[in-house]
Amino acid sequence: MDSNQSAVIAALRHGSEATSDGKRSRSLSQGTYGSLGTADDIFIAVDAVSGSVSESTPLLDKAAAPPPSPPSNHTKDCLNWRSVGLLVMCVSALGLAVYLLWRQTQLPGLGYRLSLIEHDIWSDMDLHGQGSRLLDPFAVVSVYFTHTSSAACSDDCLELLHRLQQKHRLEELPYNFLITGDCQAFEARGWQYESHFAELPQATSLVVAFVGDFSQRPPSDCQLATAQALLLESLKRRRLHPEYNLFVVGNAEAVQQELQLWPRYGGRRRRKRREVE
Repeated sequence: MDSNQSAVIAALRHGSEATSDGKRSRSLSQGTYGSLGTADDIFIAVDAVSGSVSESTPLLDKAAAPPPSPPSNHTKDCLNWRSVGLLVMCVSALGLAVYLLWRQTQLPGLGYRLSLIEHDIWSDMDLHGQGSRLLDPFAVVSVYFTHTSSAACSDDCLELLHRLQQKHRLEELPYNFLITGDCQAFEARGWQYESHFAELPQATSLVVAFVGDFSQRPPSDCQLATAQALLLESLKRRRLHPEYNLFVVGNAEAVQQELQLWPRYGGRRRRKRREVE
């Protein structure tokens, strides 16, 4: 072996040792920061040849990622329209609630029962042909209670009403409503026509009669409850002014004793003297 071959072999051995030393140095230079749970996250490498240091951190790589692009104008427009629609729905619901509350305060309570027999069901009298005058519902401010001074009835009241019509020369009874002993209200002239009491303010009043003679004994509790229900129904239909007054007309002493305990009782009125006591 000559000197040239020996030099080549020595150079190869020196390069192999340098390479193995570099690998050992690089493996020893690889370290971790923090706990064992983060050992795979941070790496530091030292290049044995150039001596430069490099660090690899995945978390920093993620943080250095560019921010997401802002939403497009189309998405913003959709959100704006949804907000406007929701606001309109809330305002509409609030307006409806206020309207219903106002309507409730304008109407009386509905906790009553009324059995009302309309005129055309029980009576054959033609109110149009009798020259009856129409009643202005906005002008009715008084309700007059009286009695028929006749026999009472607890059943077959329709027959009794027909007999009363015959006594009035086949004319309709002069009352707006009649309350019978079977706790029903019969419409005579109703809310549409004026009563036929010349001594009363017909254009501004309703006249309600209890069927029977109640100069000594009062009407039954059922009849009184029907009268109260009739007043509430008149208010509900806006056929009676909310600030109305109650009066008793005629010699219905027992009726007067009962109604003087009612709200809006105004007194007793005698038909002939036209005065209120």
